[in-house]
Amino acid sequence: MMLSTIWLDGEDWTLLGWRRNDWELARTPAADKVANPDVAPVAMPIPGSVRGALLSAGVIADPTIGLQSRDAEWVEHRDWEIRRQLPDGLLGGHDGEAQLWLHCAELDYAGAVLLGDREVGRFQGSFVPHEFDLTEPYEDGERTLRIILTAAPDGLAQNGWTSRIRAFKPRFSYGWDWTPRMVSAGIPGRVRLEQRPREGARLVVSARGDVDVSRETAVLEVAARAVGSRAAEGSATVEVLLDGEVVGTGPAPALDLRVDVPADRWELAGRGEQPLYECRVRLVSGGGLTLDETVQRLGFRNVSWSSPEGAPADADTWLCSVNGTPMFLAGVNWVPIRPDYADVTEADYRLRLQQYRELGFAMVRVWGGAGLERPIFYDLCDELGLLVWQEFPLCSSGLDNEPPSDPEFITDLVRVAESYVQRIGHHACLALWGGGNELTRVDEPAVPGSPLTSDHPTLGALRRVIAAEDPMRRYIATSPTGPRFEADAAEFGLGLHHDVHGPWEFTGTKEEWQQYWDHDDALMRSEVGVVGASSMSLLERHGLLEASSGAELRQLWTHTSGWWLAPLDDWLEEGHDLSELPHWIERSRVRQAEMLAYAAQRSKDRFPQCTGFFVWLGHDTFPCAVSLSLLDYDGEPKPAARALGEVFTD
Repeated sequence: MMLSTIWLDGEDWTLLGWRRNDWELARTPAADKVANPDVAPVAMPIPGSVRGALLSAGVIADPTIGLQSRDAEWVEHRDWEIRRQLPDGLLGGHDGEAQLWLHCAELDYAGAVLLGDREVGRFQGSFVPHEFDLTEPYEDGERTLRIILTAAPDGLAQNGWTSRIRAFKPRFSYGWDWTPRMVSAGIPGRVRLEQRPREGARLVVSARGDVDVSRETAVLEVAARAVGSRAAEGSATVEVLLDGEVVGTGPAPALDLRVDVPADRWELAGRGEQPLYECRVRLVSGGGLTLDETVQRLGFRNVSWSSPEGAPADADTWLCSVNGTPMFLAGVNWVPIRPDYADVTEADYRLRLQQYRELGFAMVRVWGGAGLERPIFYDLCDELGLLVWQEFPLCSSGLDNEPPSDPEFITDLVRVAESYVQRIGHHACLALWGGGNELTRVDEPAVPGSPLTSDHPTLGALRRVIAAEDPMRRYIATSPTGPRFEADAAEFGLGLHHDVHGPWEFTGTKEEWQQYWDHDDALMRSEVGVVGASSMSLLERHGLLEASSGAELRQLWTHTSGWWLAPLDDWLEEGHDLSELPHWIERSRVRQAEMLAYAAQRSKDRFPQCTGFFVWLGHDTFPCAVSLSLLDYDGEPKPAARALGEVFTD
């Protein structure tokens, strides 16, 4: 028999909430004590979040209004059951030769899977897929699929100790300087059933599209392995097809292929088209039956990195060339679109990515305080001609910024990294892997410290994963890289500023800002931010103007924007009252636009000594009163976005 798939996405799911461990008690002789859940059943779409389902059902108030997110913090302290009925007849006619497996692309974060009252497995970790064998309870007549999400771990918020964080769960929703605490829970990925032969074979495929620049020829690279008890049985073959045409075959269980193909080059947005090709790899029996197959969409391009002009000998290779042409990397830092990222739609992704393309951005840096983005994100970047810098899920914490390095943690992280490469390595957009965000050795708390290198055991292990699994692509241990975390004007000209972060907050004069950028010597500016307010209409819609004094407004805005209120404090200290707030809002937005545009233009003018300028950050995840974003919570551009567009599209 062939593998067959049934997708379980959609509206046929129900959510109910238990007090901690009550669902376990409900499986014992004391079940009558917990006959009813603490939160009555409500409808829940999959993919989807627990909080989103509760909001749709009216169980909680809209957490994006004023301080109401606090009222929903109880959600993270419940166990949540997400259930649906499975159809009959899935294993009929196979005389015990078939198995039924549940595949979950992402579960956030830990818990158990049951069919009826029969537990089929436990899971932990949001960054790898999970599979469960349902065969035995299904054959015994069980049909109620139950996915239990147990209470989330704590200690993952922005301020803390990276060295103590071992949970592989997105950290940002625990509270960052651009979102309040709204700890995520749900099923962010797609869910499917697979009927598989009990003794069969499956394909594991790595496919890449490259360009030999010297010959101006597209090159397809495929490494395919059949795994399983029948992987090498008989005269099975592995076939590779590109847009329906066979371009390579070989005997199972393995095929390594590198072949020239008649494909057009994939180019960056604004520099050409983005043709994409279907790469289908099949495992075919001697009798011509397809036993398994994978389908991936490829673009053919070459991305290389070299030393910037005049760079110190010990500097990393930050000059990016695409298909042989050196590029200034106008970049934007990407964070999840919503705290409950499971609810983000394709339209949400397209709105933001399309705007970044139209503004002239060339690369999107996927920040390491979250996780792998949904597949549609990488598909859209392929289609739109945007490069992706993907970080692994490690991030700074302020009090210390160094990840654990014990063998158990490294083993778990390597498993995550290998999964990342397997899932997105084929994408044309993917240009750079990063070990994580702002990983440094801290000498004293809250001081950035020195960027770590691949000499760190954990970051070295990630480097080895990329060398083995994705050697065509560059890996950096962290960002920033080099001797300095940020650029100090007093050290300009000394060759100490390689890839640096900041500034994000500047309280000096316009002339001082311009002088700083006029003398900058950094090779790469991968995080630069300036504070700018959201529009008055957004502030009004989300209850962020409900204050009768400046002190009340300041306290209200602390909920979302506490790090970035120095300009407001200065304004209030000058004696202004709230009737003048619209003028301050407009001035804040213009200031952000002017300062970012100047910094970006001066960086671009220094190319190829300066190789890129990345704005922190692209969009708001939550309705922030003020933030460093270019697009507000609704995806509307601030004046700063349009100002940068003029710089980058010129």
